[in-house]
Amino acid sequence: MGKEVLVTIKATRRDLGDENEIIELISQGIFYRKKDCYYILYKETELSGLADASTTLKVEGNTVTLIRNGSINMRQVFEQGQTHRSLYQNTLGCMEMVVRPWNVEVDLTDFGGSIKLEYELELDGAAVGVNSLEIAVKEV
Repeated sequence: MGKEVLVTIKATRRDLGDENEIIELISQGIFYRKKDCYYILYKETELSGLADASTTLKVEGNTVTLIRNGSINMRQVFEQGQTHRSLYQNTLGCMEMVVRPWNVEVDLTDFGGSIKLEYELELDGAAVGVNSLEIAVKEV
């Protein structure tokens, strides 16, 4: 089900003190289309700090849902201009997560493409910083 792809991820986080943290990784994954949605599945690595977790990106129009399962469980919905609340669960417990996206760009076809997400993130009521996530999908 789906085709093998390379998923390139560049995550940038700027904390409240304007310090930037950039993580870049490439992972093998699966990409497929089902009805009007694209799905990207890949395993996280130790570099991301999320070893033993798998990620699914569901893209429906300009709405991107990021779902992680395994060592952490979470669901983030990125819909430009819309605030979404969810739970972030790890071995230490649960906390509320709030995502406020101001830029959601989706450029996917049946052959791959890219996603760019820019958003503010809060965990348990505290601002964490400003984040950018750039994802590229290419057939192997």
